[in-house]
Amino acid sequence: MLRSITPLPTNSPEYKGIAELNLIYEAGLDRDSRPILILSAHRLPDPSVINYDLILANEFVESDYTLVFFSAPANYRPSWWWLLKAYRALDRRYKKNLKALYVLHLTRSYRIIFDLANRVTSPKFAKKLHYISRLEDLKQLVSLPATLIPDAVSTYDKSIPGARLVAGLETMVVDTSSHAFGRTLSDLAGMEGWDLATEPAVPSVVRQLVEHLVAHGKKSKRDTNIAHLFPFLPAGLDKEGLFRKSPSSEELNEVKAQLNHGQPVDFNLHDVDVAAALLKVFCRDLPTPVFSVDQSLTLCSLVQVKEQLGQQLAASFEEKPFEWRLLCYLLKFLHQVTDHAETNRMTAHNLAVVFAPNLIRAEQNTINLDTAMASQEVAMASATLYLKQMNQGISLLQVLITDCHDLT
Repeated sequence: MLRSITPLPTNSPEYKGIAELNLIYEAGLDRDSRPILILSAHRLPDPSVINYDLILANEFVESDYTLVFFSAPANYRPSWWWLLKAYRALDRRYKKNLKALYVLHLTRSYRIIFDLANRVTSPKFAKKLHYISRLEDLKQLVSLPATLIPDAVSTYDKSIPGARLVAGLETMVVDTSSHAFGRTLSDLAGMEGWDLATEPAVPSVVRQLVEHLVAHGKKSKRDTNIAHLFPFLPAGLDKEGLFRKSPSSEELNEVKAQLNHGQPVDFNLHDVDVAAALLKVFCRDLPTPVFSVDQSLTLCSLVQVKEQLGQQLAASFEEKPFEWRLLCYLLKFLHQVTDHAETNRMTAHNLAVVFAPNLIRAEQNTINLDTAMASQEVAMASATLYLKQMNQGISLLQVLITDCHDLT
């Protein structure tokens, strides 16, 4: 039985060999602020050299995520039986935490077996599975840096006839009249009538989300019956896995659209995860990131020297005063979240893991796929660099959350 396979020790030669294949790598965030993982069939090894069952024994994700599978080209393909076995072997939490699976360039025969597996083992999973015909269609649904797309995949994509976007998936349309998301902080300040002298100097949507998380959160019927006995309990901050779990994309986008159109939203009618996810999405959608990658790397070198870090931190935001005020507000809020770590399990480190990709990114992260196709080596190097930058950013953000009152 596959479930009896023992996970490989990280110091074992087999584990190191599989890790070096870079079969799965991180590629930023999707539009709902969930981590994106890429699995490329181009990297699948010779099954006579690597036992595919050992690949299944390694664990990758424990929070909500999106998976993009580049199914072609591939020198080696697992058997249909292995695919069925692999699917059934996945731990329930990995199936549950996978919120969307985009499969690019899947052949008809493999699509038949995928559909069969879904009908037999998990009809719910079928709703998460989307077949995509072209990279251009995928780009409209998931924003992937061109440097993380292997040139073998791009070359294969150019070799197939044109195809329409798969039914059931809609292109994301950016609303330029937004009242909340995707606008610069200075724009929002002008629209809402606040400035840097205002306390707090942050957009109204950020205040609304944070204040709701601190004070409310959707309660069960039992909670409602006893709420009058414990009015001081911040139910939102006590939610286990706060900021790690994601609501449905439909609900999230519906509430986001209401906020973008300036419509009132009663967050008590929604699960607390909606407000938590929208706070991450707001940060990710900012045209100017709170931290640039270079800024993060410079500050990360000072995390062991608190006095220098505090001075350099403020100085690095001299030309971004609105981002500075937002950062200070968020850090104090996240520090408050850690006060409830016994119930929500969100330590400063866990919060840093969640927020670093939303707060830290390059100033320009949009690259034309037609002019910047990556070789396999470049794609792997870019994935490694991204992971290194995020790890350094996580270390920095963890310190800032923990010591926010001394550093801001």
